[in-house]
Amino acid sequence: MRRFTMHTTVALVALAGAVAIGQGKITTMEEYTKLMKSNAQANGALNKAIGSAAYADARTQITTLRQNLMTLQPFWAERKKDDAVGFIKAGLTRLDDLDKTLAAGTVDQMAAQAAAKEFGGNTCGACHKTYREGDAQTGFKFKPGVF
Repeated sequence: MRRFTMHTTVALVALAGAVAIGQGKITTMEEYTKLMKSNAQANGALNKAIGSAAYADARTQITTLRQNLMTLQPFWAERKKDDAVGFIKAGLTRLDDLDKTLAAGTVDQMAAQAAAKEFGGNTCGACHKTYREGDAQTGFKFKPGVF
């Protein structure tokens, strides 16, 4: 019970911090880049936490990813990019499902890892493939006309 209380407290503090930080609107390329770096870090930490069975830590990363996606949604809606908004909505659903998996009494680690991989590939990967160009060596940028 004590462990549950501690993990719940940590998750609530993380959620409050994410909400406070994520209230802003993306208006510059620097803000967008910062949010994308936050997503990359949270996604990496999510996968690492699941791999080491640190499920409370994984759920904290889900909170960060969820808030970041909610910040991205109006960014893409303002640009009338319905497919990007769809990627985000599907990503939020995937995160909710993964969060439920991680909250179970007995966590199926393989299912959680598969769900995390699906989130990264079908949410992040789909949007990146559609709206950016470049690679890890040359750097990534938006395709012309997106930002």
